Amino acid sequence: MSLQQRNVIKLILVERFGNVIADVGDIIFQNPSSLYTIVKSADIPLSKVKEALSVLIKYNLATFKLNTDAITAIYSLNVKNILLMLRFPKFINLIKAKFDESYEILVEEILLKGCLTASELIIKVTKRLQEQKNVNILLQELKDNFNSLITAKYVMRLSLQSLKVDELFLLPNIDLKEILAVLNGGNDTLPDAGVYWTINSDRFHQDLRDQLIVNSVTNKFDENMGELMRLLLQQMYVRTDPWVSSSNPIPILEVKEIVKKRNTHPQLVAFFEQYVAILEQDVTGIIRKVGEASGGSFQVEMKHIFTQLTWEAVEEIVNEKFDSKASRIFRLVKSRHYIEPEQIQNLVMIPAKEVKRILYMLLEENFLVVNELKRSATSLGPSKSFTLFHIRLTQVIRTMIELCFKTLYNIMMRRCHEKYLNKRLIDKKHRVDTITHGMRAQGISGDSVLDIEEMITPPENEILERIGKMMKKLSLTEIEIDDTMFLLEMYLMYE
Repeated sequence: MSLQQRNVIKLILVERFGNVIADVGDIIFQNPSSLYTIVKSADIPLSKVKEALSVLIKYNLATFKLNTDAITAIYSLNVKNILLMLRFPKFINLIKAKFDESYEILVEEILLKGCLTASELIIKVTKRLQEQKNVNILLQELKDNFNSLITAKYVMRLSLQSLKVDELFLLPNIDLKEILAVLNGGNDTLPDAGVYWTINSDRFHQDLRDQLIVNSVTNKFDENMGELMRLLLQQMYVRTDPWVSSSNPIPILEVKEIVKKRNTHPQLVAFFEQYVAILEQDVTGIIRKVGEASGGSFQVEMKHIFTQLTWEAVEEIVNEKFDSKASRIFRLVKSRHYIEPEQIQNLVMIPAKEVKRILYMLLEENFLVVNELKRSATSLGPSKSFTLFHIRLTQVIRTMIELCFKTLYNIMMRRCHEKYLNKRLIDKKHRVDTITHGMRAQGISGDSVLDIEEMITPPENEILERIGKMMKKLSLTEIEIDDTMFLLEMYLMYE
């Protein structure tokens, strides 16, 4: 656990839950602790610590287990799930793109609450949508949509006991009459009380992974090739576990028939064999042919895909962090695997002094590794050993992840700083917007609303516009950094 990661996690907890929960989380991040140790270390009242731990556990951000004395509970932080919160906007956008608004709100409510029973979720979403007419139809629609999310494995049961995989996706017992009674002011006990549901992050990551592959293929070739890749991935899931490094063989004639039937990409239909041949021969090693009968079958090589994409990302980062000369040297070492400094100087056409400076800069930043090998006893010459530079990709990946955490921390600190500096103005804008929204909801318009809006002066509007642009830019940068981290995580998972 690194210092940069610790800083990012604490800021995430501060932004979403406040300082008390962030302090408690920071203590159990450093070292899993008992309740007594946390209270003593944090200098926070016992009641506040208990409340903080209950919130962290509810959102599956902390876990606990019995100590060796079988009496004391030891609490530890679920680091992975905290970092996952940075990816929640992508999850919501993914559902929005695949389904409609009600699906999006169902997922958003689960993310906001951590976990909910199915009936509680439908009640909250119904109230949020504010659909008073045809409420029975709306409830049935929400029930069907929620069941669809479970069937598609975007949502799963929150299990305190070890359940089989199939049991995690058993449809809940939802009684719409009971839900309607609660909405009408009743206090009936709902039949699914105690059965909680949460987000299945693996399913969302599967979609994000596929999206990343399809987008990279589309950018490298064209939309027709991207569609071919998407169909190959779809057919892969029919016969293969989604997270294997190499899929089971996919008959290419099946894919061809699907392309013809859908007929959404005429050029792909017309030149299907050529597209398949180009994809097979690509250096990325996206697919591999197995068998010759009836056009043959192809395996999707997930490990090769993410190895190649990761190398491309590393080379781009080297170029951005250092310069084009460093990028040239890095690519040369990659292509030769092991290479002596003198060979690098001869091949890159850069002055020897500059090559040495760049090599040791890359070495210092952990992008290169040095191996010193002893010469044989019979070899002639004054030197008893020689130096070889090479790249350990896994080490480079971990260095890049640290850089990502450092950048994330700087971005989040800048956002907090801007909010702190302009807190008065932001609060004023929020109050004005709340008042005008309430007036419009009551049917008030015209000069009355305009007078309230003019409480924000033109200079203040300019400042708010500048802040808005900066916040948007910082958010986009945060998303791009998370994209890079997701790619690196995928590489480490398949490695």
